[in-house]
Amino acid sequence: MIIKTKEDGILSYLEDSSNFIIGEAQKVYLPETEEEVLEIVREAKSKKIPLTISGAGTGTVGGRIPEDGAVISLERMNRILSIDEKGMRSTLQSGVIIEEFLGALKMQNLFYPPFPTERTACIGGNVATNASGEYSYRFGSTRKYVEKMKVVLSTERILQLERGKYYAEKDGMIHSPHLKIKIPSYRSPEIKSTAGYFSHPGMDLIDLFIGSEGTLGVITEVEVRLTNSLPPRFIIIIFLSKDEKILPLLEEIERDQRLIIFSLEYFDDNSLKFLMKDFPTIPSCDGAIYIEQEYRENSLDVWMELLEEYSVVDSWIGESERDYKRLVEFRHKLPENINEYFREIKESKISIDIAVPQSHFGEFFNFYRRVTRDSPVEYVIFGHIGENHLHLNFFPKNTKEKEQVNRIYTEAVTRAVQARGTVSAEHGIGKLKHKYLEMMYGKRGIMEMVRVKKEIDPFCIFGLNNIFPKELLNQ
Repeated sequence: MIIKTKEDGILSYLEDSSNFIIGEAQKVYLPETEEEVLEIVREAKSKKIPLTISGAGTGTVGGRIPEDGAVISLERMNRILSIDEKGMRSTLQSGVIIEEFLGALKMQNLFYPPFPTERTACIGGNVATNASGEYSYRFGSTRKYVEKMKVVLSTERILQLERGKYYAEKDGMIHSPHLKIKIPSYRSPEIKSTAGYFSHPGMDLIDLFIGSEGTLGVITEVEVRLTNSLPPRFIIIIFLSKDEKILPLLEEIERDQRLIIFSLEYFDDNSLKFLMKDFPTIPSCDGAIYIEQEYRENSLDVWMELLEEYSVVDSWIGESERDYKRLVEFRHKLPENINEYFREIKESKISIDIAVPQSHFGEFFNFYRRVTRDSPVEYVIFGHIGENHLHLNFFPKNTKEKEQVNRIYTEAVTRAVQARGTVSAEHGIGKLKHKYLEMMYGKRGIMEMVRVKKEIDPFCIFGLNNIFPKELLNQ
């Protein structure tokens, strides 16, 4: 085990892809075995040292950034323990990088469907945040693919969870050999969501830990379900001259059963401007829809038929391997360019990560377009339109603009909660969105999360200030 105590060795663990800059730690542990994790937890418990669990640092809400105490980085617990081709399962240590995992699976014609856009993320971080990925429109989030996990608790027990073994009974109690817990009485949304502890009548105990953001224990090992390699696919990007055509086209695309779609994304006109330096032939338009779908012999004929009635300025198609990779880069370049921009202007972005049920998406889309048109603050709207989930990023440059954006954010959350949506569809809550989670579940719901935390982590050492303010643990 490596232990870092010098400032230059600790600094890189005090940041992630968020704007959270209040990081502080006295020590960073890099264990290589579960026994070493247990040793770290034993010491932290006895000395009341807060422990923050660190993955690869791709998170956007400050979850892996410590405010005190020590960090457990799982980067050296990075072995793929098994790939069971017949059983379509793989067991991995938490520090395995997704890109390396996908490469190992490809050699056996297998695939891990919920892989995240950030392929440098690690599997433990994905499970801890219930991450979603490029193909979540088709395959869903990480939760659906986790079959087993091992978790080191602050009680020094190693909890072994297996899907299908321990369920919530009618009274909400889950009984397992080492843990008895009553699930929260609130109900998690029936849509893509990473907002607080998962709770659902009859839920599986393993789902309480998926998406718990490092607050309940150290996930050291996971077993995930696999699929066969994906069929041939192609990408089409449709540039539209009128944004009012986007919702009708979206509805028609989703209704058409001839289209086997893996990814369905949206880019507004400002998003496209951020891509102009890399793709200078982007036409002048109101927005674009990006689709990746299974290749079939008549696929392009279907699209020609579909697009006849819409204000299409241009369409790009990636069929060849070269063109396909180029259009994948189109999708990935936007967040890179946005992050580069806010570093250049030395300001932070304020990112809204809301999703709503499909029945409310049209009004939400129109709300986003209205409030951005009426605001002088720079913004972009992009993301997973097929999942009723868009990212609205603002770039406020002064206090007045930040106040205006915060008012818009609060109004957006209020509307989402009224529509039975979620304040965080994929980024989690971390240390940045406590206020909005409370708007979603109320004070009572937050205190139920606190109860769950204290019952599973009675020494209150893990992931302090993630999901809810750490001060609530004293109530």
